[in-house]
Amino acid sequence: MERTGFARILGQAFDEVAQEHGRHYPQGGADAWGEVGAAYLGFALCGLTSARLRSLQYDARELYGSVILDCKWYDSLVSKCLNAQEPVTAYVTGPDDQLCPCKLDRNLFLEMLDFCREG
Repeated sequence: MERTGFARILGQAFDEVAQEHGRHYPQGGADAWGEVGAAYLGFALCGLTSARLRSLQYDARELYGSVILDCKWYDSLVSKCLNAQEPVTAYVTGPDDQLCPCKLDRNLFLEMLDFCREG
């Protein structure tokens, strides 16, 4: 995976998978939820504060509504984001707003998706 912020990759995947199922995010919505998912990983692996994570989650929900995500879509999202490799190096925002490299496997990815769905 190239050194691109994982939030961007995840946001694109959220948008593509939703469209494949006839659903659409408002402009900026998929990217906002991509930021939330990446922030969860930053919290779990890189020391991002829970306050920052919750702030991003709250803002995404208030500005764009709930994440458009069905658990039946998880395999498709795994395929788009992990490229059949495991683990991958994902770059997520750490506590200093710098991209932090972390190892991301399927289990943590699925945990992150569950967090987004519950948010």
